[in-house]
Amino acid sequence: MADALPARANIDWLRKTAKQRLRDMRTRAPDAKLAQAQFDIARQYGFSSWRSLKTHLDRHENADANADAPLSDEAIASFLRAVGDGCLEEVRAALAAERALVNATGPHPYWGGRPQALHVSIETKRQDMFDLLIAAGADINGTNDEYEYWSPLMLTFHWNQPAMRQVLMQCGARIGLVEAMLREDDAAVATLLRRGKSALPKIRPNGGSLLAFARTPFAIDRLLELGAPVDLKDRWDTTPIEAMSRLGPGGRDLVRHLMQRGIAAAPQDFARLGDRDALAALADRDPDSVRSDVVLVSAVDFGHHELVRWLLSLGANVNARAPWGSQGTALHSAAWNGDLDMVKLLVAAGADIDAHDAEHSNTPAGFAQVAITVSNNPKCKEVVDYLLSLAATA
Repeated sequence: MADALPARANIDWLRKTAKQRLRDMRTRAPDAKLAQAQFDIARQYGFSSWRSLKTHLDRHENADANADAPLSDEAIASFLRAVGDGCLEEVRAALAAERALVNATGPHPYWGGRPQALHVSIETKRQDMFDLLIAAGADINGTNDEYEYWSPLMLTFHWNQPAMRQVLMQCGARIGLVEAMLREDDAAVATLLRRGKSALPKIRPNGGSLLAFARTPFAIDRLLELGAPVDLKDRWDTTPIEAMSRLGPGGRDLVRHLMQRGIAAAPQDFARLGDRDALAALADRDPDSVRSDVVLVSAVDFGHHELVRWLLSLGANVNARAPWGSQGTALHSAAWNGDLDMVKLLVAAGADIDAHDAEHSNTPAGFAQVAITVSNNPKCKEVVDYLLSLAATA
């Protein structure tokens, strides 16, 4: 049987493929000609000749250019769900039927905003889906104004996807101020925020302060010089210093730099950083300040096992609830993260395995089950099995 043409095949891609095929053929037959390789490619995809293959592609490109019927939100939503769920064959078939889907903007399959498929593939850490979309012609820079101005390149930093980042960079992804800061490229930041420039860019991802995206002391200082607000909360109620603490231990130097500039950190910021010394100093002055629910949940969120044990020993509530999002318990957080050791630690300390969050009315086991798909984290399956085994023996 002939192979199916890739969804976004074009004549330039086929020419490159034919040249690669020719190089392979010449390892066996030094006198092989390009026409032979082209014929071989055409036959591979079920065409009688290279010319008939080219005619087929030209016809489809013309049809695409003349197509003006807008895609429905329902169709885009279904496509984005397939991308997020990792349904490669379904996505491949959808693109073959409607090429415009690859760059369509639509409702997020799991949370708010209107991303494109490339955004969703990065967020769900699906390298195979990302590769398919890139090959299908996904816009490497994205259409981001309906997604809090988060570009695909920005998302590769947020979701720690260096391989995807490398592909985007190799393809020529655009570097704006936020991308330069996330790359820790002080030279680019200096150029973009050159001396004598009096105003900061108007576009601010998440609607907060650009300071939240600074990743070097230089970037912090330059933004402060230009008047970037230090306490402006973004759409998720997050201040710049909290955003830096959410980098975990990697944000410790940034938080300290902000503190040196007179910006106060909260106990939960130290908990995210895993900074027990700072919390111990606070506990000496005000023990209740480190026993709060938000401190324990923050330590759990970032996988600080020994810190969580210490907080529990001081009397922190093992069933602490987050004041944000769906207001799940610490156990919900550990389960979502697929952190089986943290889950066992909390259960041993008396955490309620049947607790429900406020938004979805779901249990920690239910959170872990959903996260298997949404965060593409296979470790969550171990958490599901463990929690269900406890429920079965209760």
